[in-house]
Amino acid sequence: MKNIFEIILEKLDRIEKAIDKLNSGGPIAQLNDPMKIKELAAYLKMSPSAIYKFTSTGTIPHYKNGKRLFFKREEINEWIFTTKINTGYDIEREATEYIQQNPRK
Repeated sequence: MKNIFEIILEKLDRIEKAIDKLNSGGPIAQLNDPMKIKELAAYLKMSPSAIYKFTSTGTIPHYKNGKRLFFKREEINEWIFTTKINTGYDIEREATEYIQQNPRK
């Protein structure tokens, strides 16, 4: 049976390795790294030409440095989830709330 101190040291070692992994480009760093056209196309499963069209019409959030385009993953995720289509249940709930807040006289 292992000594309790050996167990604690092993767990501390695993924690240190996990922290190092986060600090050296883990998932948090990836969220803030800028993406290029090809990376974004793969991320969205779209063609690069469709993304160029979105940038030219100002539909998708992007940054331009010279001729190069960059995208922030966090902003792309926000852009994706702002175009939600309401379900029938959502519309019914909103209508009920509206009726309750604005009763007929």
